[in-house]
Amino acid sequence: MTDKIANLALMAGGNELVEAAQYYENIPGQTDKAVMLYHKAGMISRALDLAFRTDQFSALDLITNELDENSDPRILERAAEFFKNNQQYNKAVQLLAYSKKYFEAIDLCKQKNVPMNEELAEVLTPSKGEITDESNRKKLLELIAECCVQQQNYHFAAKKYTQAGNKLDAMRSLVKSGDTAKIVFFANAARKKEIYILAANDLQTLNWKEDCDLMKQIELFYNKANAYEHLASFYEACAQVFIYLFAYLCVP
Repeated sequence: MTDKIANLALMAGGNELVEAAQYYENIPGQTDKAVMLYHKAGMISRALDLAFRTDQFSALDLITNELDENSDPRILERAAEFFKNNQQYNKAVQLLAYSKKYFEAIDLCKQKNVPMNEELAEVLTPSKGEITDESNRKKLLELIAECCVQQQNYHFAAKKYTQAGNKLDAMRSLVKSGDTAKIVFFANAARKKEIYILAANDLQTLNWKEDCDLMKQIELFYNKANAYEHLASFYEACAQVFIYLFAYLCVP
């Protein structure tokens, strides 16, 4: 009988959905139907409230999939807290981001190693209009970058550091990535002494002894940085290689 009432309400729609939901809400063991009917009636807040009170995890999971940054912040925060308490950290972080609790969301990411993918990072990146204090926005971007570094997502860390205006740490992230092409490109684009030196130092860890183009790139970066002590050390290393090769080739 109870199932028939739910089915009839679903077919009828409108006020019948709400009346049926109220009916099921007062029947022990039937609150799942009440949650479903409130949800179908568009009463998201009422459905979530009942689901919270009766610990209906699957219903909460379904309903919160429809939440976004335009949803009621109070609902978002309450849902985030529920999922956090139930060790569903990915969901909690997403909801905290929607509710503009950026710092709390990033902290949870770092504590629980929630994957910082591109979609989440963008949700956690507020526009300049949302955070008027530029220093706070910069700090937020750097925290996202730190989280990416922690998860060895170095390319995305570099992107966030760059958005924060921290080109030095962006280069350090690229160095950790081992992506030579991006390291060279970024150094040329940044045009900063410290970054030229970082790039040249990293290139020296590669097999430059057998790559003339790499040798020229290292020399070029040190020259652009006016880092003549570094350049002298590099020339000394080159000389040692040439001496060794000459001695090896000339041995009868």
